[in-house]
Amino acid sequence: MARNAGDIVMNRQYLSMKYISELAHLWLKMGGSKKVDIAALEPMLWKDEEYNIIDVVAIFKDLGFHVSMTSNGAYLARFAQNLYSAGLDLLRISWHSMSDTNYKYITGGGKLSKLLVGLEEANKSGLNISINRVLMKGYTSDLYDQIKFIDQYKMRLKLLDLYWTPDSAQDYNRYYISPQDALSEFIHSGCIVPFSDDSHKHGRSRVKFQTVSGGVVEYKLQETVNRNSTVCQECNEKNNCLEGFGDYLRVFPDASVSLCYLRKDLSISILDEKNKIYFPRFFTNGYLSEFIHDIPLRLVLEGRCNFNCGFPDSKKSWCLKQGRGYFFPERKDVLTK
Repeated sequence: MARNAGDIVMNRQYLSMKYISELAHLWLKMGGSKKVDIAALEPMLWKDEEYNIIDVVAIFKDLGFHVSMTSNGAYLARFAQNLYSAGLDLLRISWHSMSDTNYKYITGGGKLSKLLVGLEEANKSGLNISINRVLMKGYTSDLYDQIKFIDQYKMRLKLLDLYWTPDSAQDYNRYYISPQDALSEFIHSGCIVPFSDDSHKHGRSRVKFQTVSGGVVEYKLQETVNRNSTVCQECNEKNNCLEGFGDYLRVFPDASVSLCYLRKDLSISILDEKNKIYFPRFFTNGYLSEFIHDIPLRLVLEGRCNFNCGFPDSKKSWCLKQGRGYFFPERKDVLTK
């Protein structure tokens, strides 16, 4: 993409600091919600000249946003204290196994020891931490240990359904296990007990459990996916979709945005021919107008990741960002079938 002096600097690999700042201001001017999720790919890899991820958090906090971030935690020890100082409201850590070996196989070579050091630093800093775990059949025997961990530190553990994608379809049925099945033995034993609160009002309904010492285990209910929009009703993938249309406004490193996580053809560019940021009128007056006051922005700052998460005994990835031309390391440190 061509660049002109003074224009928003943009390339395929990252969102520039200028772009992020102008997007934040424009979003508020349009009446958008003051919620932003800085999402995968790994946001702590992001850098634009002298700026790093701390500066991105600070921009949004200065504008009054509630800022959450999702990270694999590999660089957390380096950034934890400054993220807290910048005002990050919630840090979600992707932690899919308590086993060193399985963690390496799932992430494609990641080191669990680095994550644990980062978690320790984050906990000491005072950051509000939540754990995300993608469930896979045959790899949940360590779930009790993870529940004990979040019980000890009074954290939140969100169990995620394995998402179906065209790239992962071949292995999906072999690995899928529902959160209900994964948690059944802990519910029956009284290790976790159901409770309800009104702390979460966006997206699918959630089922929540409390641990003995006040930790929380939760998952989203598949049957509460909102598929009422015309887009969903006419979509060939609606039975495979776990979020529905309009759950977030996703912003990608190529300056495209989308209200759908699954279908790339629903993305639109928000750069004009002069590389200036704008939202096309057909989009703002159409689909976006229905959701803009409630949905969070979800920013994919980086087109690179240090991990390539996938099935433990396969070279295949289940990452939702696959197929968009981003950079992932090879899944070389995994078992082969």
